[in-house]
Amino acid sequence: MIHIKKITYDDILTMWTKYMPNMSLEPTSAMSCFLMQVKNEETYKFEFIDHYDLENQKFTPTFWGAFDNDKLVGCNSGHMTMDRLYRSRGLFVQEEYRKKAIGKKLLLKTVSQAYHENAIGCWSFPKNTAWLSYAGAGFQRTGKAFNFEWITRDNEVNTRCIKMFDEVEVNSLVV
Repeated sequence: MIHIKKITYDDILTMWTKYMPNMSLEPTSAMSCFLMQVKNEETYKFEFIDHYDLENQKFTPTFWGAFDNDKLVGCNSGHMTMDRLYRSRGLFVQEEYRKKAIGKKLLLKTVSQAYHENAIGCWSFPKNTAWLSYAGAGFQRTGKAFNFEWITRDNEVNTRCIKMFDEVEVNSLVV
């Protein structure tokens, strides 16, 4: 039976180093996005504005591991950003454990942590092959890449996705 629990940066670093060669091996990321209200003709709409902010790296990250008995078979991490959007990053599940909802469970733990830390939403930048896990956890694609069309080793274009918690609160924050 698979169980999810908090792990350390050293635990996740071992998995990231071995299985995710494109991963930035820092505990947090400077990547960020925030909501901006933009006037479109007579109406307003929200857009996500991507940017880098080194202040994001000052937040305390949380690391999650998926275990089959004592064997670490999957991981994910997350941290708050300056814009109160929680960044989920580094989702990975070993190939022989895929298609068992482990990625979804790791994402739900990360989303729960985001909610616990009073984030207004949780966002990520997943590979297309991981999309079903994100969709299962309630994320929605925004349809845009982060400032660039980053191509993975598998020639996939990653797109940002987000899960918002409270639309009323988000609307009151963004003016």
